[in-house]
Formats: sequence, structure tokens, C-alpha cells
Amino acid sequence: MKDKKKKNRLWSGEFKLKVVLDIIENELSYSQAARKYDMYLTSGSLNDTLPARWVYQYRLYGKERFFQTPKDYRKNPVRQFHKPSKEVEQDLELKVKHLEMELEYTKKLIALVQKQERTNKNTK
Repeated sequence: MKDKKKKNRLWSGEFKLKVVLDIIENELSYSQAARKYDMYLTSGSLNDTLPARWVYQYRLYGKERFFQTPKDYRKNPVRQFHKPSKEVEQDLELKVKHLEMELEYTKKLIALVQKQERTNKNTK
């Protein structure tokens, strides 16, 4: 069995962006991404909170956040929430439309099944 314990690592901005985009584009769970990119804590357990934090930061601040040093983003003590990037906003709008269509389809399907069940009860 391979040793999953790793030393503390610093992740590059390019790596963080790669992981985040993989999660968003391929709809990976945080655990799947952590396993895929070999993110384990020193205790050997899976570190799925790290990709979750990166996705949160990406959606909140955009990809620029990954290329700043902590000193850069701590200069301004008042944290301002930034609008999500256009690509993230468009992706979310598309997902909302898809989910709305799926919900309408499900409602119609449920109504159809209930009607069929009532018809079957009345004919028996």
C-alpha cells in the first residue's frame, strides 16, 4: 500500500486554477478532485476541503486570486465581495435554466403518473 502522507506543500496558482476548472467543467466532487490530484493531509486522510476552498475563492474573486500573494490581498483590510467573472456568471445562468427545465419536466411526469394511477384505480 502506498504511503499517502505528504509534507506541507505550496500550491501554484496554475495548479489551483487547473483543479478548479476541472471540478467545474467535469462536475467532479471535491473528494474526487482531491483524490485525482493526490491531496492528502499529513495524517493520510483525504483533504477535500482544499479544492472546496479554491472553488469558493474562484467564484468569489475570480482566477486572479490564485496569482496573488497573501500580502497582496491582505493590504486592504476591508474585504469587498467581487462580482463573479462573466464566464462563471454565464455558466451559472445556463445551469439554472437547465434545472428549471428539468423541474418542469419532472412536474409534468409526476402529474402524468398520478393521472395514470387514478385511471387504473377507476377501471378496477
